[in-house]
Amino acid sequence: MTTPPFDRTVCVCTRCVACCAHPGPLIPDDLVRIARFRDQSIEDLLDDLQPGRGALVANRTTGRLLRIPTLIPRTRHGRCVFLEDGARCAIHPVSPFGCAYFDVHLDAAEANRRSLWGHRLMLDPTFQALIYRLTTRLAA
Repeated sequence: MTTPPFDRTVCVCTRCVACCAHPGPLIPDDLVRIARFRDQSIEDLLDDLQPGRGALVANRTTGRLLRIPTLIPRTRHGRCVFLEDGARCAIHPVSPFGCAYFDVHLDAAEANRRSLWGHRLMLDPTFQALIYRLTTRLAA
């Protein structure tokens, strides 16, 4: 497992919890941690995930912007599928990277630094193949 080089955020103010209406993209380690926590396989976990709109990344050499495929938690009743009773995260001890390391109080520079770290992991070919498999399964 890859440990982020920054501290987990701790804010649970109403503005931060409101972000649960728009779950962020998962990194590969999120899948492993969540599946293990829920005592299920990664394949079974896919039932609670959906393709995201993609993460925007820049090629540092050309400056060209690319959108890479992402996985996000499904939403139910306008909230993340893991949010219980509208306020309690069922997987909080193993929160996804985007939940555990971001909050609305981060300045733009710090949020970008954290995003870049996560985007590098999302480019993993095995992870991208998993996203493709899920997308194909959902289209069938």
